[in-house]
Amino acid sequence: MKTNTSVNISNMKVGTLLVIYVYMLVKIILLKFNSLDLGFLWARLLAGLQQPSLFSQRLHTGNLVPFQEISRSMHSLTSHDIFNLFGNVAIFMPLGILLGLMFKREGMPGMRIFICAFFLSLGLEIAQLLFMIGQFDVDDILLNSAGGFLGFVIYRLNTFIIWRGGESLH
Repeated sequence: MKTNTSVNISNMKVGTLLVIYVYMLVKIILLKFNSLDLGFLWARLLAGLQQPSLFSQRLHTGNLVPFQEISRSMHSLTSHDIFNLFGNVAIFMPLGILLGLMFKREGMPGMRIFICAFFLSLGLEIAQLLFMIGQFDVDDILLNSAGGFLGFVIYRLNTFIIWRGGESLH
């Protein structure tokens, strides 16, 4: 039986991993692997605020139609399209696993994981729009959310298999 102290330490470790993971998401999705340059981001934001038409233009060049890019990618299936589809799912799978681990005592349901992934992805897409980095794509939000949920499903299947394995030992 785990003590409260060991559970708290375990949650702190998972929480630390979650913070590192979110930092890496920002670095990959928003900063495109570049270093965090607050001056650059501030200048991009100010440029957009001074010319609101830039936001509008970037929003109109993005994808606001659900499943449009997913459908296009499924039909063309170039290596870039396949990488984009699977990459957008895979990059959010650790979120589902980490949230499952962090809230295992509360029994966080899969829909809450999906919603957390949705809002994190939406925040990153909005940040891309505001900082004028990358393209806003509603399909990225859908794929990222599915990835967070899939990560949670993998976590739950793993805990079930471990639980069932322990049960059969007795």
